Amino acid sequence: MRKSSCLAGLILIILFAFNCASFMKYGQLEKSARSNYLAKNYDTAVFQCAQSLRLNPKYEKAQTLIQDAYKAAVLAHENKIKNLKERSTRKFKWDDVVSELQALIKLKNTIEALPIMIDKKTNQEIRIKTHDYSGRMNNAKNFAAESHYNEGLELAKQEGIEVQKRAAKEFKAAEKYVPLYKDAHDYYERCRQAGIKRIAIIPFEDKTGKGNRYGAIADMVADDVINDVMNDQSAMEFLQIISRDQLQQVMAEQKIGMTGIIDEKTALEIGKILGVHAIVTGKLTGIIYTPERTISKTVKEQGEVPVGTEKYVDSKGKVRERTKWATDYATVTIYTRTSNCTARGSFRIIDVKTAQIKKASSVEGKSQFKANWATFTGNKDVISENKYLIKKNEQLAPVEDEMVNNALKNLSKSLANTLKAYAR
Repeated sequence: MRKSSCLAGLILIILFAFNCASFMKYGQLEKSARSNYLAKNYDTAVFQCAQSLRLNPKYEKAQTLIQDAYKAAVLAHENKIKNLKERSTRKFKWDDVVSELQALIKLKNTIEALPIMIDKKTNQEIRIKTHDYSGRMNNAKNFAAESHYNEGLELAKQEGIEVQKRAAKEFKAAEKYVPLYKDAHDYYERCRQAGIKRIAIIPFEDKTGKGNRYGAIADMVADDVINDVMNDQSAMEFLQIISRDQLQQVMAEQKIGMTGIIDEKTALEIGKILGVHAIVTGKLTGIIYTPERTISKTVKEQGEVPVGTEKYVDSKGKVRERTKWATDYATVTIYTRTSNCTARGSFRIIDVKTAQIKKASSVEGKSQFKANWATFTGNKDVISENKYLIKKNEQLAPVEDEMVNNALKNLSKSLANTLKAYAR
């Protein structure tokens, strides 16, 4: 009987602990939702209440709050939509209307996904009325598409690469709201072609003083930049990079070396022949390699370990057995191995029409290696602070050529990102 009472008591304690833990989750969510509601962050309040009710659909505080928060959230979005329609002079105000309607749809979906809630007082199901926004959304998207389409038409009438690129983006935006909107796709392709920048990337001049120690690094940088940019579909939307074969042919005909800084006059000549808008030139100025270096430090750890058993007499006079402990030691040697490489260079983007430098900057790429591991003597069981290190094996640093190549690839990545930004 006593055992049964103890078992029942234990079960009650476990259930109470579980309920407290659950309350902490759904209760804290409701508390946070109430704070957001008071701060007029109504959408967040709805979403947090919904999380609370998914944990406990019977939680009355969350049941009440979500109804108030949802009404307030809907009203706030509807007022914004009204103000946008009646007072806003923004050219693309319908983009904002679409965003507000999307927020309303998200709230609606959250309410409709709630578990069944029962009102404790009436024992009736709590139903929160929602609205269908699909018709209004289609209407708003059509207005948004029309505004971008009309803007695209106005821009398309103007000359210049940049303005044609802007026109293409407007036609693309129109199709984002309404796929296949009017003849927006045809206009997009036409303006995109007119907005494409053609560039030629001249292999960098190697001024590192390393000779051919690491191979044709100047060519490698140019190839890596080209590959990086060409593999980015969004960057290539308004960019065309001429092939190495075309570049070699023209430069050979003009008796110009494939490497070296091209001055403004030469840029104009090559640009006219290739039909490019810009030429990218540059140089590698330095490669700093720090060879593999390993340092170590020794620490001592101690701890209590079992060394057998011993007999003892307890308070009731009975002889019992217990584990016997003793202090033991271990000596841990921690190793840190490092290696670094830095590649530096500079580049220029030259406008071949004006012979002006559109952008000039330095670039840098780093390659870093660091490994930690440890060995020990003594009792392994007392090691705690460095336990994870003694499980690791010794690691060798990459060879010099690999470190240099990785640094150059990071340098190429930095330059490629600059060209992508220039193209966009």
